[in-house]
Amino acid sequence: MSATASSVLTSAVWRGGMLTDEHLEVPPAPRSDAEPGRLAWIDLCAPTHEQLAQLAQLGIDEHALEDALAPGERPKAVRYDGYTFTSVYAVRLDGHNASRLDASRISTLSLPGCLVTIRRDDSFDMTAVVRRWAEDADLVHFGVPGLLHGLLDTVVDQQFDVLQQLDDELESLTDVLFADNPDLDGLQRRMFATRRDLVRLRRVVTPMRDVVATLMRETMLATVRGRLRRDGTGTSLMSYYEDLNDHVLRAAEWCDDLRDLVASVFDTNLSLNDKRMNEIMKKLTSVAAILAVPTLISGCYGMNVIFPGVNTVAGFAVAATLIVVGVVVLFIVFRRKDWL
Repeated sequence: MSATASSVLTSAVWRGGMLTDEHLEVPPAPRSDAEPGRLAWIDLCAPTHEQLAQLAQLGIDEHALEDALAPGERPKAVRYDGYTFTSVYAVRLDGHNASRLDASRISTLSLPGCLVTIRRDDSFDMTAVVRRWAEDADLVHFGVPGLLHGLLDTVVDQQFDVLQQLDDELESLTDVLFADNPDLDGLQRRMFATRRDLVRLRRVVTPMRDVVATLMRETMLATVRGRLRRDGTGTSLMSYYEDLNDHVLRAAEWCDDLRDLVASVFDTNLSLNDKRMNEIMKKLTSVAAILAVPTLISGCYGMNVIFPGVNTVAGFAVAATLIVVGVVVLFIVFRRKDWL
């Protein structure tokens, strides 16, 4: 691996499946014949205008270069004359930020004998991808489609990690939701944060199905032509992409399941809030009914009407007894109905 001082640029060159010490800055022209047995990778992080101009001079479509750096582009795979442009997002959760989900776009140009990766910044570490290539030598033997598979496989694995974290977060929210004395304000903030992260994650996970499907069609054609089959083993890169496609479909289904789960958590929270409100209203109604008894009796004795017991000790005793008996009876009745 090597880097230049002008910009963050990493490159690697393989010959016959073996990593060499060669340094490469300019990829070969897409329409030129690649040197047999030679495979290269160039990583452009925050590329300069000069480097983009070099790519444009090689015949790279200006729309592909624009999509590689423009903000807000969705994941996609586009086939051009002589090369393929791919754009995907690697994701991770950052618990220290208000917007916890950090999405880093990685764009690729699959040229003959060379894979060019373009990143806007260094938020995504390519070390995991390089490690993936080193762990599976078959990917290097498969050429540029093999290197691209290693990159996509690493990105999808990171998406699975984030999905697992969100799944654990929703389980934690469920436990808090049914606690005896839940922190409702904190629960609401966590639910909205999880829902926001899930919405953003779904925007980058769901389109991956179309990306992998497009690449699988190209891989199938190349496999039929025999260009992606290893000598002596018969191992095809198509099996790698089929496994990747299965992971992508599982990630999309998992994302949809989590969306349904977070909606269920929201509905359950509303239902529990209504239940708590009903419990409070029952208690307030019970207290009001109990207080109505002494209010009624004392109000009757306060009227300017002459009736038996007025201005006598016996009358006071009767009124006090009625108040106590009424309050006790109502308390027992409400207690048995679990209103108090």
